[in-house]
Amino acid sequence: MKSIAIVGAGISGLSLAQQIQSQFTYQLFEKSAAPGGRMASRRVANQRFDHGAQFFTARSPQFKQFIAGLRDEGSVADWQAHFVEMDGNVIHASRQWDDEYPHYVGVPDMAEIGRAMARQQPVRFNTDIVELKREQNRWSLRDREGQSHGPFDWVALTLPAPQTLALLPETFSGYKAIADTKMKACYALMLSLKADPGLPFQAALVKNTGISWVSVNSSKPGRHGHSLLIHASNDWAEKHLDENIDWVEKHMVDTVVAVTGLDPQLIDAAEVKRWVYANLPKQTSPPFYLDPALQIAACGDWCIKGRVEAAFNSGYKLGQKLNSL
Repeated sequence: MKSIAIVGAGISGLSLAQQIQSQFTYQLFEKSAAPGGRMASRRVANQRFDHGAQFFTARSPQFKQFIAGLRDEGSVADWQAHFVEMDGNVIHASRQWDDEYPHYVGVPDMAEIGRAMARQQPVRFNTDIVELKREQNRWSLRDREGQSHGPFDWVALTLPAPQTLALLPETFSGYKAIADTKMKACYALMLSLKADPGLPFQAALVKNTGISWVSVNSSKPGRHGHSLLIHASNDWAEKHLDENIDWVEKHMVDTVVAVTGLDPQLIDAAEVKRWVYANLPKQTSPPFYLDPALQIAACGDWCIKGRVEAAFNSGYKLGQKLNSL
């Protein structure tokens, strides 16, 4: 049985692992302490915030089937939010999310999706792979601590495109295409509140300000307390990527107060997370990259579109291809 190293235990890496588990021996390597990538959550002032992906939808048969299983386990629920679209501080469209086109979230937080997928999977956490080395047609991996892993017959990189590129040899067949893939940054502002903010929505898409998204994070199923999650627009985040994080926090707080009318006295605690590689528009590239001669592959949402389902399907389709070789 052939062996493969999967670098990254986000949704695409975990999806890939699920597909190949009967035909490959494999090991996942994850630089952080938890799986799931941008399906991330963190605690601020005793509240859990989804500071990465806010929700997800399911269109493809394979992803629908996967989500149905998680719903049965109680790891996923339908978020029936009152959704609005805003131009600045003016609401110009609204609708209720419902069962007809479900918007899903993890329960008790978005990180539960990664945790559920990683159960029973061989993941080495806190292992940052920094180098690939090929000897006698097999791959060894070196982590930041200098430890070597392998050898493996194959390597699959499931990191954001710039991090994938940093590990790939320039002779990789998809190197130039990946180099041309540009991912955009984002900031996530987490606000713990003393009471219900009384906003006329639970989720808002915002245009023509420095923020692009506001959600009542605590309105999602399985949450408690009162909290808001705000995302900066990708363009604003790109322009201010190197700013002091305290300055970013103050600017985003001022903006959300101006846009929503939030009473700033309700804010109990605030924290900002910087996402350097957060999103990208729909791509025209293949759903994964594979070089049979080098025995390296790469996948991720960046191959398709910056969405949860895209991450899952990229890993799923790469797994199918590897199984057929």
